Amino acid sequence: MPMRDRFLAVLLASLAGTNAQGLPDNLDAATVQTLGNNSLFTRWRPTSHFSAPAGWMNDPCGMMYDPTRDVYHLMYQWHPYHVNWGNISWGHATSKDLITWTDVGGWEGNNAEAIVTGPVGGYDGLGIFSGTAQPVNLTGGQDGTLTAFFTSVSYLPTNWQIYYHPGTETQSLATSTDGGQTWQKYAGNPIISGPPEEWNITGWRDPFFEAWPEMDKILGQTEPHYYAVFGSGIKEVGPRIPFYSAPASNLTEWTFLGALWEPADNTTLGSLLETGTYGFNFEVSNFFSLEDEDGDIHYYVSMGTEGGNLTWHPRAQWGLWNEGIATRRENGSAQFLPVAGGAIDSGLLYAVTSFNDTKNNRRVQWGWATEDMNDFAITQQGFQGAFALPRELYVKKTTGLVNADGQLTTLGNNRLVEHGDGTFTAYTLGARPLPELVEALREGAACANISTAGSYSASASIGSGHSSMEIKVTFRNFTGAAGLTIAASPGGEEYTTIYFEPSNFTINVDRAHSSTIYQFANYTMLGYYYPYIYAASDKNSEPVTEDVEMHIYLDGSLLEVLVNDRFWLTTRIYPSRTDSTGLGIYVADGASVEVSDLSVWTGLANIFPDRPANSSSQLVFDTAEQTNNYTWWTGN
Repeated sequence: MPMRDRFLAVLLASLAGTNAQGLPDNLDAATVQTLGNNSLFTRWRPTSHFSAPAGWMNDPCGMMYDPTRDVYHLMYQWHPYHVNWGNISWGHATSKDLITWTDVGGWEGNNAEAIVTGPVGGYDGLGIFSGTAQPVNLTGGQDGTLTAFFTSVSYLPTNWQIYYHPGTETQSLATSTDGGQTWQKYAGNPIISGPPEEWNITGWRDPFFEAWPEMDKILGQTEPHYYAVFGSGIKEVGPRIPFYSAPASNLTEWTFLGALWEPADNTTLGSLLETGTYGFNFEVSNFFSLEDEDGDIHYYVSMGTEGGNLTWHPRAQWGLWNEGIATRRENGSAQFLPVAGGAIDSGLLYAVTSFNDTKNNRRVQWGWATEDMNDFAITQQGFQGAFALPRELYVKKTTGLVNADGQLTTLGNNRLVEHGDGTFTAYTLGARPLPELVEALREGAACANISTAGSYSASASIGSGHSSMEIKVTFRNFTGAAGLTIAASPGGEEYTTIYFEPSNFTINVDRAHSSTIYQFANYTMLGYYYPYIYAASDKNSEPVTEDVEMHIYLDGSLLEVLVNDRFWLTTRIYPSRTDSTGLGIYVADGASVEVSDLSVWTGLANIFPDRPANSSSQLVFDTAEQTNNYTWWTGN
């Protein structure tokens, strides 16, 4: 569009209505293209979800609770002053309660950087990739020292589809003795200089390490050990989780124990829809155990899988979980044999990782939500990336189930125990937003319990929401697709539909009309969800199908859909209109559904109270030296 026409478009839009930032209330693509860097910084920015002050942000890193100072730490992959990935370092924030956060060093510019790249040509000159941290020193003692374990990068580009250059990734340590204010890299870095010699690898990164008494027992260790897993794979063979151990008394001395298990390229545990595909390479792997309500131990892995994208899941990356049986191999290593699994998020959440919250004796999970803007309006927004709400992981046990339709006993989301009376007990991985965070986000928000109870055979408008809100609602007795409509404009130009489709057991987020700016991603995101069927209470009654209880968060562009603590879907929407806030019940043609218990909280709390709403920073362009002569970064 010629500059004169762009100017006229902006002028006409301004006459139609502007907001407090001087921007049109109703945006269009032509207007967006005329705007400067950071001009849309607050338009779709989440405030109740964790994000970097500005710039590019990806994987969560270094999560831990420091008992010496009673402080939580959360770090993240960060490229300040940029809206693209590159020259990755770690940013850093702390919290006393996992609710509100403070940028270590301050939010301005790159002040929140913690562990940063070294000189170009060194072992970590091109990146500090993902990793984890523990509140111990290098001999396993708790004296206030913090230790981070990360992948150091000296060669780029790297990708599972291309040749892996020897020496690309090594594993390194850094410590802090002042509560994370400053970090010192270990003089003996890298502590692991290369992957297993016999592996023709697709990648080798993202150390996840913890003390693990249950694994000590399995492997017959006579002294406490720490264990580490990495994301990796073997070319034209399959993805892998390499497994390492080190005595707690020396966290610089790691021994390779082999692969936990050995899936073939692009295979799946069960059906693709229910359990996803392992792809060709793993990233950000976790291996941990959880105790159920009866005191029994369950073993889990989670991993980001690369490749294997499908028509209904077009993203090339996917977060999965598996439960399995952990045993000791004859060679002294550990073996993991999956028995259940599924998507840890059916949307775009990736690099999902966790930590042991020793203060509250629970495991807490974080994941990265990338943008979904198709590289449109990125510089105008001035940042990319946020984290989903932290979720508490637990073993979800459900008793009294029946296999009324043959769907329960497929190899998939549930580990099943069959009983003599024909009923089943199902064990699956449960995850729920931290309860104290849920309550804190609601404090000060406006709450409405909307009178929607009843049966619906057609869609209906029910009121107005907000660009920052929580919704809880219960559905039952579906005869077809039904759910909610959110972010609807008064004239119906924009809306997003969230619904359960009982014919194929899927939760869907239809974004076809989420924005009139067509450049943004608008395909439907979906994932498998099978409602349990409970046995009849007596011989004169029928089996009862589980209610579908949706728990939805909309925070700027970030949308999370959670169902019954065992389905999760994170996505993005970018309404072009500021009045796209309408709510409604959605019912497909010819369908009906019963609705109850609809509550809406609008205006959720800001979790970074010390930051201004506009914490943007100047965007810059990296040099040829910083980008390996631009071979791995094109910038914008």
